[in-house]
Amino acid sequence: MTPKKILSAFLIVTSFAISGKTAAQDIEVRPVKINTINNSELAPVIEDSVLYFISNRRTNLLVTYLNQDDELLFRVFKAPLKADSTIGHATLFAPPDQPRYNAGSLTFSSNGNKMIATHNKSNRNTTRKNRDRNNPLALYSAEKKGNGWYDYQRLHTDLPPGSSFAQPSLSPDGNYLFFVSDMESDDGSTNIFISEKRGDGWGIPIKLGSHINTSGKELFPFIHRSGKLYFTSNGHEGPGGYNIYYIDWQNKNASPVLMPSPINTIANDFSCYISDDEKWGYFASDRNGDDDIFRFSMPQMTCNNPQEVVEDNYCFTFFENGPFKSDTLPYIYRWDFGDGTQAKGLEADHCFPGPGNYHINLSVVDTLLNEELFSVASYDLKLEKTPQIWFEIPDTIQTNQPINLNAEPHEMGNLTSDPVFWWNFGDGETRIGRNIDYQYKQTGNYRIICSTTLADGSTVCFFRNITVIDSQED
Repeated sequence: MTPKKILSAFLIVTSFAISGKTAAQDIEVRPVKINTINNSELAPVIEDSVLYFISNRRTNLLVTYLNQDDELLFRVFKAPLKADSTIGHATLFAPPDQPRYNAGSLTFSSNGNKMIATHNKSNRNTTRKNRDRNNPLALYSAEKKGNGWYDYQRLHTDLPPGSSFAQPSLSPDGNYLFFVSDMESDDGSTNIFISEKRGDGWGIPIKLGSHINTSGKELFPFIHRSGKLYFTSNGHEGPGGYNIYYIDWQNKNASPVLMPSPINTIANDFSCYISDDEKWGYFASDRNGDDDIFRFSMPQMTCNNPQEVVEDNYCFTFFENGPFKSDTLPYIYRWDFGDGTQAKGLEADHCFPGPGNYHINLSVVDTLLNEELFSVASYDLKLEKTPQIWFEIPDTIQTNQPINLNAEPHEMGNLTSDPVFWWNFGDGETRIGRNIDYQYKQTGNYRIICSTTLADGSTVCFFRNITVIDSQED
């Protein structure tokens, strides 16, 4: 008795278990040298090879300015980025035309000629003897002229006067401004808002949906040229108090994706800047006791021989060449497949319900007495899922139609304890995370590759093909 397909199926499983691997590295995270002891450094952003950040380090030994929480006032600093990715000496960023008090992060236009910055609305001194406890934050725009910044103008002056507006992020095309505000909060929580460019001004801010904003605090939006919105939150699921996420902000059905460890930890991790190619960036964390800035670099996932995701088939043809072939004999073959089903005949097609251990028995039965005469063969059959990263996609999808991708490791026992899944969409875009929402902008045929690093440091890669058609087509 020979069950067809079992031998060939085993060989396929074995080949997938040993192919498609390449060397990989872990995500590298390290503190930068501009951090100071017992002070805070955060909100990194890069413009023209200069790292800008905010810090409450002392800038004047004779005068001490405090915020309403009796803390040293935050100022903006800048430090040059060297060719070897190291950072030069940090100096105070203090254009002469800016409002008196820096208090928050910056954002720059893609051509570097416009800046939107966070400052206190009031220019009154805040010292130990004279503390203004109601000095909310506002956003100011400035223009670059020569080597300086001038023409500071306050944004959103028609909005609630007692609310703060801070932590701006300007979209690469300059048409959208993301920022944080407490204007719809009674308990001090903050949400992310967006304003659209309207001529020389900005439209009324719109609060982003509940797929981004929560009952907790959302902070430090950073809109990437890929269309992903990176942000900080303590209201979404994550290991720490504050964690860094990203999301396709235009897709209301999307879910935030947690940035992987060691970017996110059980500490507070927040305020990120991501490079255009998303291979490196900066963020802040209090994992070492103070708020410090860290640089991260992503490992390069190179899939030389990605394997195609296969549909597991548990259907087989069983047959037996036996002596009882005469139609006049009252004997038949009866198959018992160990899953509660039986079949009669020399040959039987059968589909098992899924992976599992099945006991197969073939016997000869006397149909007149309805008794089993003897067993021809009896053996155990073990069916397993193909070792692969399983994910499902439609064969065809329209442009701008969201698809959800969920990485499911099948029979891959040598995964790391907290695997990170990398996605390459074949159109120059990449993503990180187990569950990903994505939209294609252009028609074409694409290969979606999902990869992960195994415990031995190697990488496995699996792909599916998808065709994207114009959304206007029927």
